[in-house]
Amino acid sequence: MFDQFKNLGQIAGMFKNAGRIREQLQEAQAHLKTLRASAETGGGAVKATVTGAMRLVALEIDPTMLAALVESTSNEDRHMAEDLIVGAVNAAMEKAQRLAADEMARRAREMGLPIDPGSDLTGLLGD
Repeated sequence: MFDQFKNLGQIAGMFKNAGRIREQLQEAQAHLKTLRASAETGGGAVKATVTGAMRLVALEIDPTMLAALVESTSNEDRHMAEDLIVGAVNAAMEKAQRLAADEMARRAREMGLPIDPGSDLTGLLGD
């Protein structure tokens, strides 16, 4: 019966410190914009870099592949290049999401928030 109330003190503490928690979450969101995650496909033919705020900030395409595309009118080559680009961007986004979730979980623990390990905190990331 009293199990329902065991976290009541933690919840009350969270409400008491709501302003500080909001400030720290805003700081964490700003910090995520500085984090970077990169991934590559095609043995390095395409490399994408994404911030922890899920923004694509760099896309590098190997000059050899790019030259082949410029000279080629083959739809198959174009589709292969597009697939490599999409794959690199998606892989970088997945890495960035994990990086952001880990960062938010770390900060939540530092604030003493009762967060279960493995919780999905991506909803706290904002826009």
